[in-house]
Amino acid sequence: MKRDIQGKFALKNEDYRLVRSLRLTDSTWVALGITSECLGLTRADYLEQIIGEKALPSMVSPSNTRNKDALPPCITRQDMDSPPSNTRHQEEIEVLKAEIQNLSQKNAALMERIAIASCQVVELELLRDRILLDLKLGKQAPGYKAVQKALNRFIAELTYPNTSVF
Repeated sequence: MKRDIQGKFALKNEDYRLVRSLRLTDSTWVALGITSECLGLTRADYLEQIIGEKALPSMVSPSNTRNKDALPPCITRQDMDSPPSNTRHQEEIEVLKAEIQNLSQKNAALMERIAIASCQVVELELLRDRILLDLKLGKQAPGYKAVQKALNRFIAELTYPNTSVF
């Protein structure tokens, strides 16, 4: 569907089209849109194609009542037999919901472990500071710094045993 410079749909031929109005149900409008989109046409082009091919009398029942089994040309019985796309993958949705629940439980367990570990780290750091105070060395002394470094490594090994600092 090409548009001209002004953004309007480009003319398909020399015949100028006037704006018209139709009263259609929502389901008819949607079916018309789906069918025309399947054919790569606008709704107006599709209607003109139907009239041009004189296919209209064969689609409308002679009693002027709606034929509920009549389907637009692009929509097949096979498409109608399959469930709508939002229910077609219901099993996948259920599997994903179960996976989300499983991951949420794992996340909660990890958050609890992190909270416990952070409490332990705080306690270990307080213990480290107490030991350093018992040394009676200034904070700039080489011995103080060596012990502080060793205690920090010890705390790191206790809290994160799988990661090596060396």
